[in-house]
Amino acid sequence: MTRQGGARMAQPSTPRKAPRLSRDSIVNAALTFLDRDGWDALTINALATQLGTKGPSLYNHVHSLDDLRRTVRMRVVGDIIGMLTNVAEGRTRDDAVTAMASAYRSYAHHHPGRYSAFTRMPLGGDDPDFTEATRAAAEPVIAVLASYGLEGENAFYAALEFWSAMHGFVLLEMTGAMEGIDSDAVYSDMVMRLASGMERR
Repeated sequence: MTRQGGARMAQPSTPRKAPRLSRDSIVNAALTFLDRDGWDALTINALATQLGTKGPSLYNHVHSLDDLRRTVRMRVVGDIIGMLTNVAEGRTRDDAVTAMASAYRSYAHHHPGRYSAFTRMPLGGDDPDFTEATRAAAEPVIAVLASYGLEGENAFYAALEFWSAMHGFVLLEMTGAMEGIDSDAVYSDMVMRLASGMERR
């Protein structure tokens, strides 16, 4: 406030600065949005509101909602591959399998929206890049299965079985089907049964 001619005058307010946007910052914001509000709630306008801007400003960095969702899915797949690779590093056989299974389940529970993005089919039909990326997500598991002596198609199908079991269990937990059950113990037992099956193969 200043005085002029005996009267107090308000200083002009500083205009609010528009957020600095980039493709990466928008995708990162979308990941946070997913975990809070879910996949179906993700729209350009809803995300723009979270970022404190208007929908059209996002189109300078993403072509469409489909483009944003596809990019988010690819980012999540990359994060999961990195996570599984890191936890399996220096481990083999049962030790590696249990570590990866625990990390996978933890990721799904801590990032439910991102996990939903990972398990969604590509929008608009076939997407070769996304299909290739999801197949690449099996590579850390296949590398571990090699320590059981599994190779080629046998290792790939075993990895699919492993993922199917983990994914099914996580979905049952997320839908409340595991309430009243010691799900930690059941999950651990399931993973060890899978590991012993790898041994017998």
